[in-house]
Amino acid sequence: MKTLSIVCTFFVFITTFSTLAQTKKNIPASQIEFQSSEYKNKMFYLASHYGKYQTLLDSVKGTNDGKLVFKKDQKYVEGIYMLVTSDKKIELEFLMDTNQKFNIRVTNPTEKTIAIDNSPLNQDFNNFNSFFRIKMEGIKALEKTLADKKTKQDSALVIKDLKKIQSEINTYKNNYIQSNPSNTLALLFRMSQPIDNFLNKPSDEKLASKTDSIAYLKKHFFDGIDFKDNRLLRNPFLENRIATYFNSFVPVTPEAVTTEIVQILNQTDQPNGDVFKYLSLHFVDLYAEPKIMGMDRVFINIYNTYFKNKEYTWLQLKQKEFFKFKVSSIKDNLVGDKGRNLFMLTQDQKRIDLYDIKAKYTVIAFWDPTCGHCATEIPKMHELYEKEWKQKGVVVFAVNNNTNEMVKWKEFIDKEKLSDWVNVYPAPVVTGNYTKEDVDFQTLYNVRQTPVIYLLDQDKKIIAKKVGAENYTKIIEQLEKNN
Repeated sequence: MKTLSIVCTFFVFITTFSTLAQTKKNIPASQIEFQSSEYKNKMFYLASHYGKYQTLLDSVKGTNDGKLVFKKDQKYVEGIYMLVTSDKKIELEFLMDTNQKFNIRVTNPTEKTIAIDNSPLNQDFNNFNSFFRIKMEGIKALEKTLADKKTKQDSALVIKDLKKIQSEINTYKNNYIQSNPSNTLALLFRMSQPIDNFLNKPSDEKLASKTDSIAYLKKHFFDGIDFKDNRLLRNPFLENRIATYFNSFVPVTPEAVTTEIVQILNQTDQPNGDVFKYLSLHFVDLYAEPKIMGMDRVFINIYNTYFKNKEYTWLQLKQKEFFKFKVSSIKDNLVGDKGRNLFMLTQDQKRIDLYDIKAKYTVIAFWDPTCGHCATEIPKMHELYEKEWKQKGVVVFAVNNNTNEMVKWKEFIDKEKLSDWVNVYPAPVVTGNYTKEDVDFQTLYNVRQTPVIYLLDQDKKIIAKKVGAENYTKIIEQLEKNN
């Protein structure tokens, strides 16, 4: 009996423990409820930000009494979330905090007023939204008044009132941050704070000079923002915050931009954290096709520092292929580097290479005699050459990119009187100790379409690339002026 008793006791314990474990397992870590008469039997989505993107996370159909319940076994990352209608319109925004069991009831569907249970953070968020809405109404009214003012004096009074309201909004945010330094709403306020203008502060608070002010602002711009914190991705402010930093404080040079990017990425949750994944690919995307000439060097620097010879479980095959393609297209034609040699033949099939050209400036023009755009641009370029470039010491090294149309190539040269250029086509055979990569001029100079134009100095260093021909005139004039 004793043995049986032990067995029975053990069985009861196991059964009870199993029941408790099963009950505990069925309790969701996150349970967010919404209720409104407008939600009856309608489909809604739970959505979140992921940097500048918005993603749908879950869906649920409203009950007969208008209740929506979103459950999840694991907690969501804290940040701004949205209740979204079936036609993908945002019904309302709310904050996901450490406590993820709360209820939001729409008390007036017309006015979109809400009541919140069990979420002090969302109550704070709602209070701020109400405050902000009133202040924005005041701003709009003042802006309308400002448009009607006729004198500078009258306008100055309205502008003063506008600044006062903006100051009240900033004070609200700053006071909240001071009282709640670590919560999600405080982080959002930090992310959306404007740059302070220290030049307008009282004299006892001013820094010694404008340079000191800028240095101070730069140093403290990311105060309170931890780049290992994945909450940074669950709001729409991160990219704008970073863009403001670079636009305001960072010189537009590959070296300066690379230094700042490395400092940011080195503070993230490498190698597999969400912030590192997002920001590393954000910077890659930004500088793979930069708006400013020469800044593609930043892409190469990022690749060499964080992706070359490294494996990441999260990096997809198509992303790896993109890196391979982009690196091969950029690495040999960076502004500031020496252009790779080109092995060519003249019209009468005599060997001539790019490095054989002795000139103060060399313009390389890759073009195709069957290209409609080339038919327009090449004559314009030749006109610039005759009127301006020739006397500045420019030699044009014009490369036929389509050797299947040799007759048309020669006819075009004759028709447009391009004989004062060095007209060449790629040599079918190149003797010497060269690899296949050394003679692949289309990859070396990233010739994916035509025309493609480069400007080189006397040492064949790339000065400029892939801009309109008229811009090369301005660049040469600026170089001449500086020298």
